[in-house]
Amino acid sequence: MPGHFKHRVYALPVSLFFVLSLLFAMAGLYLDREEKQSRISKAHSVAEQVKISLEVIAAERRQALLNLMQNWPTFEPNQVDWFNAQAVSLLGMQKGFSSITFADERGTIQWVTTPSYGVKSRLSNNLIGAPMSATGVAVSQGEEFSHALVYSSETTHHYILIGRAISPQEPEHGFLIAGFDVQTILTVMLGELVGPQFNFVLKDGDVALFASGEIVPDGTEIQSEPFTFIERKWTLTMQSETGNLSSGLVIAFVGVLMSLVVSWVLHKQLKAGVNLTVSQQRYKTASEASLDALLIYQPVGSDFALVESNQYAHKLFCSADTGYQHAPLSQQFQMIGHPELIDVVRQVAKTETPDERYLRIDSPLIEAQWLKIQVVKAGENIALTARDVTARFKAQQALKDSEERYRRLIDGMHRHFVYTKEASHRFVYASAGVEAIMGVDPDYFCMNEHALVQQVPDETREIRKSIAAGRKPEPYLVHYCTPQGDEFVIEYADTPIVGDEGNLIAVEGIARDVTNEKKLQAEVVYQANHDQLTGLMNRYAFDNQLRDFLNEVKRGDEAGVMCFIDMDRFKLVNDSCGHPAGDKLLKDIADLFREHVSENDLLARIGGDEFCIIYRHQSVDDVKAKLDNLLHAVSAYRFTYDDKLFFIGASIGVIEIDQQSGSAASLIKAADNACYKAKYMGRNRYYLFEENSAQQEMDDTESAVLNALHKALQDDRFVLFSQAILPLTHKDNAPVHYEILLRLPGHDNALISPGLFIPLAERHGLMNKIDWWVVENTLATLEQHPQHLDALGKVAINLSGLTLGDEAMLQKIVQRIKATTVPAEKVCFEITETAAVTNLSSAKAFIETLRELGCRFALDDFGAGMSSFTYLKNLDVDYIKIDGSFVRNMARDQIDHATVKAINSIAHSMGKQTVAEFVVDAETCECLSALNVDYGQGFALDKPKPLEDRIAVS
Repeated sequence: MPGHFKHRVYALPVSLFFVLSLLFAMAGLYLDREEKQSRISKAHSVAEQVKISLEVIAAERRQALLNLMQNWPTFEPNQVDWFNAQAVSLLGMQKGFSSITFADERGTIQWVTTPSYGVKSRLSNNLIGAPMSATGVAVSQGEEFSHALVYSSETTHHYILIGRAISPQEPEHGFLIAGFDVQTILTVMLGELVGPQFNFVLKDGDVALFASGEIVPDGTEIQSEPFTFIERKWTLTMQSETGNLSSGLVIAFVGVLMSLVVSWVLHKQLKAGVNLTVSQQRYKTASEASLDALLIYQPVGSDFALVESNQYAHKLFCSADTGYQHAPLSQQFQMIGHPELIDVVRQVAKTETPDERYLRIDSPLIEAQWLKIQVVKAGENIALTARDVTARFKAQQALKDSEERYRRLIDGMHRHFVYTKEASHRFVYASAGVEAIMGVDPDYFCMNEHALVQQVPDETREIRKSIAAGRKPEPYLVHYCTPQGDEFVIEYADTPIVGDEGNLIAVEGIARDVTNEKKLQAEVVYQANHDQLTGLMNRYAFDNQLRDFLNEVKRGDEAGVMCFIDMDRFKLVNDSCGHPAGDKLLKDIADLFREHVSENDLLARIGGDEFCIIYRHQSVDDVKAKLDNLLHAVSAYRFTYDDKLFFIGASIGVIEIDQQSGSAASLIKAADNACYKAKYMGRNRYYLFEENSAQQEMDDTESAVLNALHKALQDDRFVLFSQAILPLTHKDNAPVHYEILLRLPGHDNALISPGLFIPLAERHGLMNKIDWWVVENTLATLEQHPQHLDALGKVAINLSGLTLGDEAMLQKIVQRIKATTVPAEKVCFEITETAAVTNLSSAKAFIETLRELGCRFALDDFGAGMSSFTYLKNLDVDYIKIDGSFVRNMARDQIDHATVKAINSIAHSMGKQTVAEFVVDAETCECLSALNVDYGQGFALDKPKPLEDRIAVS
């Protein structure tokens, strides 16, 4: 091999290897650095959220102990019993306490209260009579809490103990010591907030309280500033968990390997090109005259090298790629997609037996699609001839491809299959889709279809008559049950195949699996007609049943009695123990009611704690006896929850249903009024509605307000007010920003408060009409004052939950926004947190549609419950309005202050601006400014005024 060729074969691949390896190594280093920065950012964000959440919980528990001390009775005859009752209530409402201990003025332990929900406690009433130092903390007489961190080998938990004199000025009241189970609190909090993708350790000084995973000192760990949790200084070290392999290292390693492969391939190609630089020409005259491609190969080791080829061979094989003729025969076969032919050639060279075959070609090197190949031995060489026979095979292959495409199409249809039936409706063919649907072989299905049928349509005879007449019937359903017991519903769409003489030859069609659809329809129908909590009929189903029953009564076929039941003291259970307790009570009451009705009677839950019963074919006297038994059962029922006992009752309005009865709505209304009469007469009784009795349909005030509402909607009598929303942190040159408020004039033109007419409008379904009035009139007013509009930053318009779920109202608002001269970016719609969460999917669609036009959104009354942050991630809003119940007293209440701080911090971390409601004084303004809350709204900043007055001033 010449020297310059040898230099090129080795030097060029080596240089390429070093260059590529260097590039991949640099890329790996860059990716590794970026991955570390991402892990640091994630760990820092989660650490801040954990710290804020722990500070809020600590503030709540500390304030609860202070409230207990402040409410300590001065002249309680039995302070131990009073303390135990208050402590049990406190432990039930706020989780995390492990014990609350009471010691008298001499420091002697009088009682230890522990929670009943399974928290491990190191203290118990075995300590009664012992000095309070036995708890593990030394308590002083001052106003500050004494505290200690102790470890219990018995429970293997750490506990924080804090204690203080109940009243430092009145030492005779004694001392309170509260214990907190650190492991239980941190297991719940860190498990919810952090997740398994982080390693962390939480320390009290040098004591590790809680840890997950192992902190690797690689520079990505984050340590928080010390923060106070229940009088103790804690630090949190957190690290985002990394994968088993570094992506940068993987990229570098794979890159070096790929560089080696590429360089080796280049070396082999260069070497092969150098070795194939010489060719010889033989048999030119005969081969050039041939109509076939002729190629002569000589053996080279176990392969063959091309030494001669005619012009037609060059045109057929080598015109598109000049490198083809220099490749060994095995490589040439591989290039045209038939590497197996090299074994055929070797066999011919060995046995001298010629070989002839047809090849399908799919290679850009050859224009022909089909070749006839002949291989013979010519002395020491191999002669290969090739003829283009594409024309012969093209038509055959096209037909075969068409058949294959059709078969793949019908076999690949999801939840469908194609079928053919004889004129006798016996299946003779089913595509593979039937096996994917029903799990039975297509041949088995055709032979045993009749045995698998569970139910045929009622109109089967009419369907077959239509098919016999050559008419395509409507799709119909057939129910099947497989040998494995699985049930399916198949929808058939038959197409009759008719001969020239009009006789039915066969039936073909497409079948569709509608099993899931039918199950879903049945489930939807059930859910639409039943209360999900109790399983009883809901209001919608009850109204339909009542109307049908009334029609039967009008015909003289039926008669009965309707009872409207409202539960007494249900709200007390909800307020005392929460909605889970209320839900359990409703389930128990529903089961109790079921025992006092028969299969012919109707029982439904039509409201929160409201039920209705219709007793069929029974007189009022018969029903009275049943109601006496029902009321006795209700009054005898005792509801217990969290060691609390409740007595409940039921007030029942009774009305007879006969041919003189009015509509369903009037019956329910009359029974409802009779129910309220029963409540007025003392509860846990029934009251029989009579036509001549003084039925109080509604309160006079409510009637007047409702009348004013209707007149205001009809005559445009509402009045638009406004209240400014002012910046707290960037006050210079701030644009005008205010919220639209609504006032309702009464009969004497005195304004009716929204707190009175809004709930009434919601109850009577008028809120979407009121919302539209406010939107229309606000935009119309702004359109008439372009100078004010230029100075306007934002105008906030409230929308109700009813409007959020109204698709037609959304379209009206969209059209109005598109038509107005008011820029869409100056319109901000406010929706309450409750309405958004209740209608989450509708709220998301509503917000997305209007945001596409440029409108902004604010989430009003945010923060009640602190579970709101889960939903906040799913709502694309621009402003968070912090609920006024937290803002009003935040300057004087540490818990409210901590809550506002947490909401503001998390909202800012999500890129949203905050607005504080109910800003009542300058002190509150200062607190909000210190927390960097963006905007404030309240009487301390601006009082509501008519919108026209505000526009006139500007």
